Amino acid sequence: MLSNKSRMLLQSIKIFAGRASDQKLMKIIDKVHPADLGLVLGHLKKSEVIKVFSLIQDNLEYAGEVLKEAELEITVEILEGLDPKVSSKILQEMYSDDAAQILDKFSDELRDAILKEMEETEQRDVEERLDYDDETAGRIMVPDFFALPPDTTVKDTIKSLQKAEDIEVFYYIYVTSEDGQLAGVTSLRQLLLVNPETKLRDIMESEVIVVNANTDQEDVARMVARYNLLAIPVVDDLGRMQGIVTVDDIIDVIKDEATEDMLKMAGAAGAEEYIVSGSIFANVRIRWPWLLASWFGGMFAFYITGHFEDALSKIVLLAGFIPIVMGMGGNIGTQSSILVVRGLATRLIDTNEIWSVVSRELRVALTLGLMYGTLLAIAVLVLLKTGIIVGSSEFIVSEVRLASVVGLGVFSSMMVAAIIGTICPILLDRMRIDPAIATGPLVTTSIDVFGILVYFSIATWLLL
Repeated sequence: MLSNKSRMLLQSIKIFAGRASDQKLMKIIDKVHPADLGLVLGHLKKSEVIKVFSLIQDNLEYAGEVLKEAELEITVEILEGLDPKVSSKILQEMYSDDAAQILDKFSDELRDAILKEMEETEQRDVEERLDYDDETAGRIMVPDFFALPPDTTVKDTIKSLQKAEDIEVFYYIYVTSEDGQLAGVTSLRQLLLVNPETKLRDIMESEVIVVNANTDQEDVARMVARYNLLAIPVVDDLGRMQGIVTVDDIIDVIKDEATEDMLKMAGAAGAEEYIVSGSIFANVRIRWPWLLASWFGGMFAFYITGHFEDALSKIVLLAGFIPIVMGMGGNIGTQSSILVVRGLATRLIDTNEIWSVVSRELRVALTLGLMYGTLLAIAVLVLLKTGIIVGSSEFIVSEVRLASVVGLGVFSSMMVAAIIGTICPILLDRMRIDPAIATGPLVTTSIDVFGILVYFSIATWLLL
C-alpha cells in the first residue's frame, strides 16, 4: 500500500510522462530518494517505466539504487531491455549479493554476456555468489568485511578503519588468523573505550555467532533476530571467514519468506510474481491443485450429509445450524494450524513434543468449545421457546434435546478441529513435507468432513 507521499509522486510521474515533459519529470526525480522511486516503478505502465529509467540510467549509482529497491521482476525486465554493457555498469554499482540475485533470473546466455562486460573484481565476486545455492547464506552474503590479525592494537585498528573503503558494515571488527579462520569479534564502541595500545585479542569476544555458507537464509534470519545482530559472519566448513550477512538483507529475507509462507498457507505457492500481473492461465495452473483437494473434500462432506438423510428428513431444523457448526470448527482449526505452522517455522515448537502441543491446544479448544457451545444451546432454546424459530418436522423432539444437540455439535466440532489443526502440520513436518504448503487445504477439508460427521452422529444418537 502506497503512502500519501508515494501516491503524489506516482501521480506527478504519470502526468509528466504522459505529456512527454522530460525536464519537469527529471526535476521531480532529482528530489526523490531511490527507494521511493523504486517502489513507484511497480505501479507504472511499462512505457512509463521505460521513460523514467531512460532519464536516470546515465547516473549509474542512482540507477543501481533504484533497481535494487524495485520489485525483482521489474528490475529484470528493465535490464533485459538494455545493452549488456550498460546493464553490467549498473550492476557493478550494487553489492555482489544484489547483483547475483538479479543475474540469477536471466537466461544463461544473457548472464554470461553481462558478466563478461564487468570488471574482473566485480565479476569474480558475483560469480562466487552465484556458485552458492539460492536462498543460502553464501548467496546473500557480502564479501567486503573488516578483519585484522589478533595482535593489532586498537590505535592501528582505528587508523585502518579510517583508510578502509567499500566496507558495508563498520560496527563489527572481525579478528582472523593468518589462514583466514575467524578467531573473534569486537565492536566499534569497544575500541573507543579502551587504551589505544590494547591488542584486539585482549578485547575480542571469542565465542562468535556464525553461520555456514550453505545455511538456509531463513535460519540465518532467525539467528540475526534472536541475537539482535547488525551483521552475522559467514564461514566455510573449515571456519574461514567468507563474508557477512547484513541486517538490511535479513529484512528482505523475512519479508520474502513471510510472503512465501502466506501464499503457501493459501494454497497459492509460487504465485508471488502473479499477484499484480501475470496471465489468468498462469494463476489457474498454480492454484488449481490445492483447490482440487477442497473439491473432493466437499464431495465427501456431501456424501456424509446424504448418509444422514433420515435424520434431516425428520428434523429439518438441523440443517439450519450446519453453517455455524462448520464455521466455528473451521475458525479454531485455522487458528491452531497457523499457530503451529508459525511455531515450526520459528523453531519454537519441537516436533518431538507433539503431545504437549496438542494437549495445550485441546485445553484452549475445550474452554472455547464449552463457552460457545453453551451459548449457542441457550440461544437455540430461547429462540424455540419464543417461537422465533420453529422445528417443522414430523418427528417431534423436546426443545432442550434439540438445543443440546446443536450446542454439543459446535463443542465437538471445535474440539475435532483443534486436534486436526494442531496434529496435521506437525505430522507433515515430520514427514519432510512443508506444512505451510499442505496444511491449509488439508485442515479445512478435514474439518468440513469430520465436523459434519460428528454433528450428525450426535444428532442421530440423541434425537432418533
